[in-house]
Amino acid sequence: MKHVVLLFITTSLFLYTLIFSSFYLDVSTVKLGETNYIVYEFGPEFSLGPMLIGLTLTTYTSDLSAGKFYFGYPSDNPSEHIIDGLNIAALSLDLGTFWFRYGQMQPLTYGMGLIMNGYHIPKSRVLDFGVRMNDLRVFVHVPYEIRQLTTFKIQQSDSVYSTLVVLPLLGLDFSVYGIAETEELAELHYALGVTLTKNVFGFSLGVEAATQIWKNNQTSYGAFAGLFGDFGNFQLVAGPYYASNGFAVRLFDSEYAKLKHTYDPSAISKNVGYIVRGALNVQPYGKLVISLTGDFGEKLILTGEGYLRVPEVGGTNGLVLYLYVFDNTPFENGQIFDESTSARITIAYPLVDHLFAGIKYVWNGSQFQQMAFVGGMLNF
Repeated sequence: MKHVVLLFITTSLFLYTLIFSSFYLDVSTVKLGETNYIVYEFGPEFSLGPMLIGLTLTTYTSDLSAGKFYFGYPSDNPSEHIIDGLNIAALSLDLGTFWFRYGQMQPLTYGMGLIMNGYHIPKSRVLDFGVRMNDLRVFVHVPYEIRQLTTFKIQQSDSVYSTLVVLPLLGLDFSVYGIAETEELAELHYALGVTLTKNVFGFSLGVEAATQIWKNNQTSYGAFAGLFGDFGNFQLVAGPYYASNGFAVRLFDSEYAKLKHTYDPSAISKNVGYIVRGALNVQPYGKLVISLTGDFGEKLILTGEGYLRVPEVGGTNGLVLYLYVFDNTPFENGQIFDESTSARITIAYPLVDHLFAGIKYVWNGSQFQQMAFVGGMLNF
């Protein structure tokens, strides 16, 4: 009887998802102790005026052929009750002056990107909220997520908290931001920054100054001056930067979560360099973003991301190709991929709106490892 009820609920949820809302589906693997689990999470997302709500059902097993299915996320106390698998995946409300959004984390960039540039933790849920009052804008980022709805279990999804305030000042756009790293093993403690920009013939000319406070009581300073241009399909950021001893340029990026424990401010010397970032965005066909950070010497960091959407041909749903690469020793010894490279290539076929089946190739430092997936673009 229990299996019949489970089948009815999951089938109903799946049908409601396809008919009345956007569809969220994610299939992933999670290791708990010495056991690897396959986790399935899926459910509908509804828009009701200014409110959006997304509900999911999460179930997991250690063995598809003979294993038992449990509900919720893998834990030391597995539940066989389907109600424990129901959760809130997204919830947002925009009232104009005040808004909040709970759901999958979106990339964060503050100021002109001197410290925080595209910071993102894939598959983590967070709470963002803010205030818009005339020309004043306030944004707050809180990394907490609802892990289980029935017991209202809330836990930290990331260790980085941040806030941003933007307002006009003497005909300029002024912003100030603060970042706090709460993980004990991470080297950084706090980061603060201010930005002043002015729109001139479509370009934003400006400066950004920032400080990083480390847990070894070292305080570091940095500054950037340059231009930012947004011309619809094309964006450009370029200019020189200065970094004092211990200052890490573009510290918070898509690789910070992997590298946060490797930073040693006492080993980072005073530096003068440059930042160049170009982005080409041609929706719905694709985008390409390339970023270079150098020091006018041999040190260079390359970050690139892009995707191409092949249009529907012959009754098919088309195809999506995705590429991501991060390398702090690009083209060293004539090699494109080496031990310092982080890269992944995804080939995905759209099943329905926001749902894909595909193959992902992940570079492990010596070779590409292949894995299949079914889910949203968070799997790319």
